Amino acid sequence: MLVHHQKRLGFCLYALWLVPAVGSPAHAVTFTDVTSMAGINHVQSTAAVNAGPNGSSFFTGGVAAGDFDNDGLTDLLFTRFGDTDILYRNLGNGTFNPQTTVAGFTASTPTNGVVSGDIDNDGDLDLYMTGGVGATRNYLYLNNGSGVFTDAGSANPASLDNGMARNGQGATFADYDNDGYLDLMTADWGTLATNSQSRLFRNLGAANPGVFEDVTVAAGINVYRSTISSRFSPRFVDLDRDGHMDLTFASDFNTSQLFWNNGDGTFTDGTIPANVGTDDNGMGSTFGDYDGDGDLDWFITNVTAAPGVTAPFGIWNRLYRNNGDRTFTDVTQEAGVRDSRWSWGTSFFDADNDADFDLIATNGFNGEGWDFDRTFLWQNDNGTFSDVSDASGITDTGQGRGLAHLDFDNDGDLDLVIVNHEGVPVLYRNDDGNLSDYIRIHTEGTLSNRDGIGAFITVTPDLAQPDDIIVWEIDGGSGFLSQNEHTAHFGLGLNAGPIDRITIAWPSGMVQELSNVSVNQLLHVIEPTLLGDLNGDGFVGIDDLNIILGNWNQNVAPADALLGDVTGDGFVGIEDLNTVLGNWNQGAPPALAVPEPAALVLHIICAFTLLNNKRPRR
Repeated sequence: MLVHHQKRLGFCLYALWLVPAVGSPAHAVTFTDVTSMAGINHVQSTAAVNAGPNGSSFFTGGVAAGDFDNDGLTDLLFTRFGDTDILYRNLGNGTFNPQTTVAGFTASTPTNGVVSGDIDNDGDLDLYMTGGVGATRNYLYLNNGSGVFTDAGSANPASLDNGMARNGQGATFADYDNDGYLDLMTADWGTLATNSQSRLFRNLGAANPGVFEDVTVAAGINVYRSTISSRFSPRFVDLDRDGHMDLTFASDFNTSQLFWNNGDGTFTDGTIPANVGTDDNGMGSTFGDYDGDGDLDWFITNVTAAPGVTAPFGIWNRLYRNNGDRTFTDVTQEAGVRDSRWSWGTSFFDADNDADFDLIATNGFNGEGWDFDRTFLWQNDNGTFSDVSDASGITDTGQGRGLAHLDFDNDGDLDLVIVNHEGVPVLYRNDDGNLSDYIRIHTEGTLSNRDGIGAFITVTPDLAQPDDIIVWEIDGGSGFLSQNEHTAHFGLGLNAGPIDRITIAWPSGMVQELSNVSVNQLLHVIEPTLLGDLNGDGFVGIDDLNIILGNWNQNVAPADALLGDVTGDGFVGIEDLNTVLGNWNQGAPPALAVPEPAALVLHIICAFTLLNNKRPRR
């Protein structure tokens, strides 16, 4: 059960628990290949299908991890180039039941990238798939609630059923305009920029949920660094923490990009000023706070040198450290993640539950010099990484493309699935990551989109060490052609004890706090719906008023409800106070939460005293 934090300014007492510092040394972690045992046995594609004009389809192979039938277990959806897509239902006993026709996939399709999200806020995960090389449309599938999907067809503009050939790559969901509904970005590789099928779609929302309109030009996303569109991996992510989802692309041929969200429905290309986009052949992309400073850093896979090969490919991967001021620093070399051969899918994740984020990248090209390269797993040790692939049992040497992390067996550590082009996927079970403690958080939006995509979660294990935090943003599509499970997973180290504070900043601007949370559990957190409920306890009362009074007449971060900015204008003033008083006593009062009448009168007198002595807003 959730325990909501009751914040009383100046009078908060917290239980202090002995916990290890974030980034404490990890124990060894072991992954076991359980693919055959789990019943996963399909082939992603075949050489015959990929022959001739479809030769460039070696880019293909995506997977999405999600609970598609709402039974509490994470399922797997694989795209297959030139065959029916396949849904593996998780049976909860370590095995999966493969389904095609039963799940609604009846035709052989040239699908490639895949992401999932509740586009109509009806409580289930819908699917979006891009069409691979030579395809003339993409695919939007609507979920009936039990994991059976219906093709929305060409009537929905998101299908891009326009007859134009494309080489569709990744896609990503997020609510970039903060209207409570998921929007969509697609990627396209190898086409003229003037004819690119890399498009931004805005969800029509309350007017027509789940129906999209193409706003690529109006939003300013039709800006390229070349005459060719070479986009592989798009991702919405709030890199400057201003409450608006920015947009990134990992792209081929020196064309990776970063677009800042202006908050008015438009974006500005900020690639060069931000010191990013220096990768030569960006393919996979992932975000995580590898250095524990509270913001999201960016890793892009590339094509690095192979023994005896002098071809001018790629140079190396890129790890960009977020400086917190809309600029980044290239720390690839010192972090130890420069070289990983011909890499594709990638993800930050905490493999050993030691409270910092490790890193993985798939591999594969089978060209001269890159024959049968294996996947790379790097272990994070205080911001530097070491290759622990072989020691951890990560030995796959197939044509690795897509990648996702998930906890398919619900045992508290993160497992891995790798998509192999022209081969069988690999499911790696994490066998001992859960020797350390963890907390898993599943978000359900109310004012925000139903999945809570874009929610930024901060875990503070010990308030006596407030700078030792772990952060994660719920994402709507990641890596290369693929998507991790939506659930946020936080390793905590050994003997962590209860977590002092968990803060969730929802896309709506609502900020919710949980305190004294037991470890080693999955929390299902529902976004508060009460305007004026600043501390997220489901009730508008004295604690919320205290937050307003404690920050009166202050400039604060926009939409930071924990500092009293209900209206989201970056200032705590009369409008915020009126919102709290206008919703006074709304909701279900926590025990002992309703003040004596005299106390309420006193607080209101204090408020109006402050009003009469307010200083000008800066």
